[in-house]
Amino acid sequence: MIMNMEEKILSVMEKGSSQRIVTALLTAGLKNSVTRRPLINSIEKATYRMSLKGPDRPIKVKEERYYMGRALLHSVEKAMNSGSLAPNCIKALSNILLGKVLVESVYTRRAFLEKYGFRPPLFVTISPTNICNLKCKGCYAGDIYQRHTLKYEIFDRVITEIEKYFGAHFFVISGGEPFMYRESGKTLFDILEKHKNSYFMTYTNSTLIDKATAKKLSRLGNFTPAISVEGFEKETDERRGEGTYKKILMAMDNLQEAGVPFGISATPTRYNADLLFSDEFLDFYFNKKSAMYGWYFQYMPIGRNPSFELMVTPEQRYRMLKRIWKVVEERKIFIGDFWNSGTASDGCMAAARGGGYFYIMWDGTITPCVFVPFKDKEYGNLYTLYEKGKNITDAVKSPLFAHLRKWQDDYWINQPAHKCGNLLMPCAIRDNSEEFYRIVKETEAVPTDRGAEEYLEMIEDGRMPEYNRQYREYTDPLWNKEYLPH
Repeated sequence: MIMNMEEKILSVMEKGSSQRIVTALLTAGLKNSVTRRPLINSIEKATYRMSLKGPDRPIKVKEERYYMGRALLHSVEKAMNSGSLAPNCIKALSNILLGKVLVESVYTRRAFLEKYGFRPPLFVTISPTNICNLKCKGCYAGDIYQRHTLKYEIFDRVITEIEKYFGAHFFVISGGEPFMYRESGKTLFDILEKHKNSYFMTYTNSTLIDKATAKKLSRLGNFTPAISVEGFEKETDERRGEGTYKKILMAMDNLQEAGVPFGISATPTRYNADLLFSDEFLDFYFNKKSAMYGWYFQYMPIGRNPSFELMVTPEQRYRMLKRIWKVVEERKIFIGDFWNSGTASDGCMAAARGGGYFYIMWDGTITPCVFVPFKDKEYGNLYTLYEKGKNITDAVKSPLFAHLRKWQDDYWINQPAHKCGNLLMPCAIRDNSEEFYRIVKETEAVPTDRGAEEYLEMIEDGRMPEYNRQYREYTDPLWNKEYLPH
């Protein structure tokens, strides 16, 4: 079964040949401890070869993308080798996440390009409710005084459309608190049950994951929670409320007992950034608590009461950049930093870029990214889109999305390797704020809340452009010396 597996996987990625057969072999082989390592090794080799054949990017960019993929595979293998994962969770990880999303989807996206004329996003983030049982400082969710919940029929419909039109089978569920979702007698579990052929990752404070909830997730299998932490007890409770940390540790124990893979999510600020990359932090969560992956979202001054002063300093961010790649390459721990992992994601993923994503909020608002709180003036809401007889593909062709994709094309996507834009500063809104401001004005994009308006003021008064300039003093020399071909 293992013989020539690398070539078969590569064939699926390149041509889509025998995709169902290869997925079946992956599912069977990954369950078996004897064949698991050779299979993972074959996927790693095929992924490396595909990365070299990919778009015209600097070699080091391709290598770092491979390192991140290798770390993910290592994390999945480590979780499976532990013997603690529930059977349905193993099945979903191998069949859906590795088979359908990472292997088969390469061909699916190519077929979509031929049919519709543009490459589809790889996944979509949906926040079905902004209701939450916590009130965390600096939450990007914005206004807590207006409670919104996406109608279940709309929630279900848009997932169905995304699966059908984009061939995407990976969904990120955010909030609010996703486990607080209640609408027409339905909950998040109804979505997971109905869409069994898709895989869901949820950002959650985890305080509602008791033993019964963990057992339900174990039975379903197609779900992994990314649990929000800010450090240890002091840092977490300071931002999320007293007693939250103890509830988080209990949730992790419940998930581990039920065999559900989970990860962590953290928000680096100038006050906790160094702690989040310390050996003490990494060893505790990834070894002692057995987190499978980690997502870091550097604080952005948007949402409720945005604070420019909470952002990591340019110097801190540069240290974080160096540290994250050391951890990913040497320790093979999968940690994605939403801004410092720009080489791994092939740059900004916003605005439904091919292989990227976009965001749908609790009131139907459609934005290019979780951290871009602006919507298109005509195609910026799911409800109005459907009322006009449109579908989700019309939203991603909107002027705001199209302008952002044009910026991406000009910055790096359509550039030869030697002219590739600095992917250590990949983000339009955070790293290239003046360009983002221009796009907002040209498209007459609408701020989704007061926090978005305040962010524009930070560009107008020069704070964000100066922040960008200071960080470029760190990264431009590094990019030019170690990444661009000479």
